[in-house]
Amino acid sequence: MDHRTPSRAVRLMPLLPALVALAVTLAGIGGPSFWLDESATVSLAGRPVADMLRVFDDLDLVHAPYYLIMRPWAAVFGTGEVSLRLPSALATAAAAAGVAVLGRRCHGPLAGLLAGLAYAGGVTVSRYGQEARSYAMVAAAAVLASYLLVRAVQRDARRPWLWFAGYAPAVVLLGLLNLDAVLLVPAHAVTLLAARPGLARPGRVWAGWSAAVGVAALPLVPFGLAASGQKVQIDWLRTPTWHTVQKLPEFLASGRWLVAPVLALAVAGAVAGRRSRGTASLTALAMPWLVLPPAVLVLVSLVSDPMYTERYVFFCVPALALLTGAGLARLGTLARPAAGAAAVTAAVAVVAAVSVPEHVAIRKQDSRLDDFRAAAQAVRDHGRDGDAIVYLAGIARWGAAAYPGTFGRLRDIGQAQSPVRAENLKGRDLLPREIRGSLIRSQRVWVMRTRSIVTHQGDVVWRREQMVLTTGPWRVAGEWRFRGGMLTLLERTGPYRTST
Repeated sequence: MDHRTPSRAVRLMPLLPALVALAVTLAGIGGPSFWLDESATVSLAGRPVADMLRVFDDLDLVHAPYYLIMRPWAAVFGTGEVSLRLPSALATAAAAAGVAVLGRRCHGPLAGLLAGLAYAGGVTVSRYGQEARSYAMVAAAAVLASYLLVRAVQRDARRPWLWFAGYAPAVVLLGLLNLDAVLLVPAHAVTLLAARPGLARPGRVWAGWSAAVGVAALPLVPFGLAASGQKVQIDWLRTPTWHTVQKLPEFLASGRWLVAPVLALAVAGAVAGRRSRGTASLTALAMPWLVLPPAVLVLVSLVSDPMYTERYVFFCVPALALLTGAGLARLGTLARPAAGAAAVTAAVAVVAAVSVPEHVAIRKQDSRLDDFRAAAQAVRDHGRDGDAIVYLAGIARWGAAAYPGTFGRLRDIGQAQSPVRAENLKGRDLLPREIRGSLIRSQRVWVMRTRSIVTHQGDVVWRREQMVLTTGPWRVAGEWRFRGGMLTLLERTGPYRTST
């Protein structure tokens, strides 16, 4: 059947991967605790827009569009774990449907269905579909931009300029959600080069694409220049090592034990996907998308300031799903229909079986770098009205913002300005000597430290800790270690006496 006149079943096919993706992502979505990055979403999405905008002059401009998207959502649905993660789950479902449509258009209905399902069931996909950050949306925007490109270059496109007119805002959305994802644009240039022999009017296609990219650059270039002035936000990144490169396939394939089978299927899909169905081939689209952005980020990070971490290239996972889907479809045609179906079923069953433990693991409460829910539970269970808290550094206050209803019960005696007034995420701290009086007057004091308290803060952190200890006498009423930090509860055992 001609792919241009699909049956009703083929047209509705992308709904299945979308529904599977939504079901898989929603399963256990509230299980993991908020971690530090999600705490930023809680803090900023919970502020009035005017207060939020003041933050971006010095901080987090690169994520500003995402926060602005999340602000009305949070105003309606709140800042709980499920509500703030739901937009990512919906974006994941949209991306799965888009991958299916791309696979169908480039390589046929079966490849499209299997590619969409491969994306929907991926552990890495679920990981970012269950996070209140922008990465699932970035992947969906990358799929959208790729679809519009494919439609614009197909041989029977009557008005390709309409598709390129849509491509420009899709690229803008992509870049506003994650500037690194703009590397999809040069990957698309490679796609056009690979597809050139099959293009009906290559000159017109290149002109349309170049014009669309030029239009997209008008807002993205100044946005990128403004965001580049806030490089301090990524000073935690480290220069990539050989180990970093080795871990990338595990990230993309969703686990160590899936690297071999997924890459084998992807290679088979790349070989099978070279033939075109009247447009850019699946291989010409997926291979540059999968390879170029990570390679560029790693190389730039080796010769300049580090810019690479795995989640920045999550938008490349749909490309691997496309190749995997084509590989599975090819596997189904190697023998008689019954044998082919059995081979595909067996391959999917093996991948699913290996994935299940990983799916379970990422849904555990302490599966992220920080388990602030455990810290909040300790305060909820053992805190009293009037208790004080000392955050040994402002970044611990940032983490506690994930659960404002709990930590908000405590008196933050080390705070000179709240994060809202300070127009940041950490607030402004009093000097250690300035909290002496409040400590002396306190009967119970919580002390919170987190993994993110960096070494160059060591002196002031040590002095703040010593100030707490020397304003006793105290007894340790409780100590709770949680992933990413520790909470200590001190109770006064007698009146403060000035040392002589």
